[in-house]
Amino acid sequence: MTFSQHAVATRWSKMYYSALFLVTLPLLMWFFAGWLVPEKHLLAAFLWFAGVAVLFQILCTFVPEEGGLKTKMHRVLTGISGVALLPLVVIIASSPSLPAVVNSLAWIGLGSMVVLLGIALKHQSGFRWALLLQVGYYAVFFVVLLAAAYL
Repeated sequence: MTFSQHAVATRWSKMYYSALFLVTLPLLMWFFAGWLVPEKHLLAAFLWFAGVAVLFQILCTFVPEEGGLKTKMHRVLTGISGVALLPLVVIIASSPSLPAVVNSLAWIGLGSMVVLLGIALKHQSGFRWALLLQVGYYAVFFVVLLAAAYL
């Protein structure tokens, strides 16, 4: 079961997750644009890829995994959002303005995310551990992000 499949239990839960993402993801973009990118001297492309990831993540909350065409559309939207995170990690990994430990952690994170993405793509329908793959993928991304921000 995926995160989205948990979220579609009731009409209110769908509305809650849409509202949650509509509030939190623009705040994350604000953090990226207002502090992270200028403070850490990251490439401007970081904001472009982050914008794609945020936009498609918000869009996917309006097309929940309820079966049929909605599930296919949701998975395409979330796939685009998830894949758009990979260049962010590459930008962090290759940034000369960040400490070597952050660069190394980001390369390891990128490898981990690619492996998790590969497993998810191989087992697209009915995979028992889909939620853990999602959690792992985003946890690795945010660990890299936190390292870039704080180290």
